[in-house]
Amino acid sequence: MAVPRVLLPLTSAATPRRGVLLVIGGVVAAAYGLLIAGFGQMYGQPDVPSAVITALVVVTAAIVLAPPFLHSVRVLEALAARTFLDADLPVLPGRGTSASLRGAAWYLTLLATGAVAVLSLLVCVPVAVTLVARQSGVTVLDRTLGALGGLPVVPAVVLAVVLLVVPAYVFWWLGELLRLLAPVLLGPSAQERIAQLEEEKRQLAARDALARDLHDSVGHALTVTSLQAAAAERALDRDPEFVRSALAAIAGTGRDAAAELDRALGLLRQGEAPTAAEAAAGDRTLADLPTLARELRTAGAEATLALPATDQVPPLVSRACYAVVREATTNALRHGDGSVGIAIELAGSAVGIEVVNGLAGGGAGSPGTGRGLAGMRERAVALGGEMTWGIEEGRWVVRARLPWEA
Repeated sequence: MAVPRVLLPLTSAATPRRGVLLVIGGVVAAAYGLLIAGFGQMYGQPDVPSAVITALVVVTAAIVLAPPFLHSVRVLEALAARTFLDADLPVLPGRGTSASLRGAAWYLTLLATGAVAVLSLLVCVPVAVTLVARQSGVTVLDRTLGALGGLPVVPAVVLAVVLLVVPAYVFWWLGELLRLLAPVLLGPSAQERIAQLEEEKRQLAARDALARDLHDSVGHALTVTSLQAAAAERALDRDPEFVRSALAAIAGTGRDAAAELDRALGLLRQGEAPTAAEAAAGDRTLADLPTLARELRTAGAEATLALPATDQVPPLVSRACYAVVREATTNALRHGDGSVGIAIELAGSAVGIEVVNGLAGGGAGSPGTGRGLAGMRERAVALGGEMTWGIEEGRWVVRARLPWEA
């Protein structure tokens, strides 16, 4: 059964936890008050030089006013807010002038609310106890009741009960105020939140790139291996040499895929997002397309390759081009009729890619998930390029254009 909201301060476990933090703030506020009162009394003594007192005030103020601006104190304040207020705060607060000023504002707010909370405790509880004690014949503290001392029994007991629960409500609502203020005063600033979001975006993009690379490389390896194994099985009795070649290719492809998987898992286990360079490390380039074509032929495909000299293509673009061709040929093996044509063209300051394959059964081929096509387009767009695909004259054609600068 849900507790009515009006009774929540009396039943929630958060009330005493908030009260602990507020009492701590009130005690610290009392210490500051004693210092101020003490220096006020010293100024009232004519036998103590004012210059000495002023110097002492300046030194003391420098000591007692410094903590609110220290980063280490803000770390403790954030920990206390998370522990006692259940505030949503990062482990470490921000640094800089803005964070220091907001931390000082939190410090003063805690002292002010703590002073109110402690005052409610010191006033309400003694008065409530005295009211109840008076009804039992104990009149020691009657003088502290003032006009309340003449209350009849029933009103006195009711008032005593009300006074006993007042601190709980004070703790609850002041604690709620602090909980709402904690993210504003102890949390990251708007600039820090923007920087954090940008960093999270960078990490997500790097992880997406790593996942895309892993999908392309391992998916290609599995496809080629499956086709090579099927071809080897068909040629087992009539072409032992082809079988040995296919098995060797399967072993090499498996080793490459295992190494790629190990690299990706190693980056993920580090607990940090890989950089773009790390995500691309180990990728093949356009110079490796002849090897890819041989793998396709070993798998039983009729693969042709038109590849000009690509030494001048930047490594980043060259890796992206190879990845696009690899994914396009993987899709051709999965969904096509086994014929694959690869053509690379260097036109001005761009690399043109065309991968053409026949359709299985002369139709539209078997459907895929679409992740491979999306991944190829993401690679092209990330480098300022473009990509298209579709059926042309009964064949599936993938075209991409990736710009580059010499």
